[in-house]
Amino acid sequence: MNNKQQYFSLVTFPMIAISIFVLFFIISAFYFPGSEFSHLNYKNDQYSLTHNFLSSLGRLECSNGKTNLVSCILFNSSLVLVGITIVRFYRGFKELFFTIKDSSRSIILSNYTKRAGIVSGILFAGVGLVPHDLHYGAHVFFANYAFLSLFVLSILHSMTIYSSKYISNIYAIGYIIFCFVLLVYIYLIFLGPKINPGTLFSERDLIIQVVSQKLIVFSLIVSMLIQVHGIKRLF
Repeated sequence: MNNKQQYFSLVTFPMIAISIFVLFFIISAFYFPGSEFSHLNYKNDQYSLTHNFLSSLGRLECSNGKTNLVSCILFNSSLVLVGITIVRFYRGFKELFFTIKDSSRSIILSNYTKRAGIVSGILFAGVGLVPHDLHYGAHVFFANYAFLSLFVLSILHSMTIYSSKYISNIYAIGYIIFCFVLLVYIYLIFLGPKINPGTLFSERDLIIQVVSQKLIVFSLIVSMLIQVHGIKRLF
């Protein structure tokens, strides 16, 4: 992989993918036909930042019975793109440390980081490939373990950056902070309030899970942009 290919994989492609994800989220939210939770006496004809998960945008049909084809295609394709981006980024990430002849420790760690990145990318792509209402069990598996693998990936990423002779430790510290935030979210998705079909959850439980999901995704986007900036400086 030459310098131009590395730059594209580590800087250009992630920036494009993040921009597309945000744009498709906005368009999908605009076309989202609404949702309904009868046991909460809740009904809304629009997308709600506090009552609808991100995966609601990827449903084939909304909980109010309306077709959600436009949002489904746009949002799920953006998730698949995110998965591809993560895989491509961490393949280039490993090559970068080898190319710049960084410390032996960082090169070894970057190889493990690459493997974790590939697993995480595949899981995130799986979230988009299996809509929430197509197969709930598979969708939840991909979603939960995508974030769990992301936690492992973030630790390895931080260790690799910290071991580098050329990348400032400030970028490692930034990702470590993200690790702690992500750990709180992992606690919520595995041990927090359950929002499952057929479960009589409260509105408070729903809001906690929905808002926390959006906060962690926002944190991930910011963290990725910061890492991309740090790597860009090497070029």
